[in-house]
Amino acid sequence: MANRERLLDVAMTAVLRDGEKIPMATIAAEAGVGVGTLYRHFPTRELLLAALVERSFALVLENARHAAALDGTALAAVREFMHRALRDRDRFVLPLHGGPPTLNAEIAALRAEVRVVLQTILDRGVAAGEVRDDVTPIDIIVAAALLSRPLPNVERWDDIAARQIELFLAGISRR
Repeated sequence: MANRERLLDVAMTAVLRDGEKIPMATIAAEAGVGVGTLYRHFPTRELLLAALVERSFALVLENARHAAALDGTALAAVREFMHRALRDRDRFVLPLHGGPPTLNAEIAALRAEVRVVLQTILDRGVAAGEVRDDVTPIDIIVAAALLSRPLPNVERWDDIAARQIELFLAGISRR
């Protein structure tokens, strides 16, 4: 298991740095294992990329569940979810972040669960009269994805993104 996790960590960094076409041998070398070890865990590039996407969606789901479990307003929960997306941006290999458009049953289930959890936050906000009733989980996902990818040559991105989060929250607020 340690080799698999190390391979995924190195592959995540390598794919984000060099793109999904990075040679498998480069990933193995950077992980300090033989190429055979890499292929034992991930027989194809597609399976490696799918594992990276699946791991990323699992992290997004963890963040959504954390936000949903917080006491307080739905807007505070959405804020928390979006700030966690900023915090974890260097750990995401996702289609909306420029990652491969990989979709298997596990990834589809994780993606669907993220939407369900975000919908529970929105439903709570609509019921409390604080969130517009036309806001969808996709709205939150797209905004978080866009803000978690810094614009090139922009200093203090986290400060700019934090302000954009507040503007987004004002836009979905009913108050």
